[in-house]
Amino acid sequence: MAAREDAFRTWGSRSVTAASKYARRLLGDAAVTLDWEVLGLLSFEEHLQAFASLDTAGGQHLELYYTDQGGTERISLRVSCISCPSQHVNEVTSLEQLGQLLSQTPAWSSIDPQGGGNA
Repeated sequence: MAAREDAFRTWGSRSVTAASKYARRLLGDAAVTLDWEVLGLLSFEEHLQAFASLDTAGGQHLELYYTDQGGTERISLRVSCISCPSQHVNEVTSLEQLGQLLSQTPAWSSIDPQGGGNA
């Protein structure tokens, strides 16, 4: 019982640490600047999850979500509309693919540094 309570108490920090390590492995050194936060609290400590808010631009909120369920790690990009209930979620497999996903969002014109944005 005590071991389970200790594991549950450390769940948040383990989620953030795992998200940070996996993001760096998947996205490279630039991922160290991501500020991961605990995403809710789950009843089973084997499922780690965290999120990192990227920005809100062009009426869209951009976030990365990390999950590790049963040893399968994933990062997804969630793009949600501020003034509407719609959202899009796509799994991120590399830095290049993340860039492609971001470039397909209406927010891209606000964050594209080469196109005059301010990212």
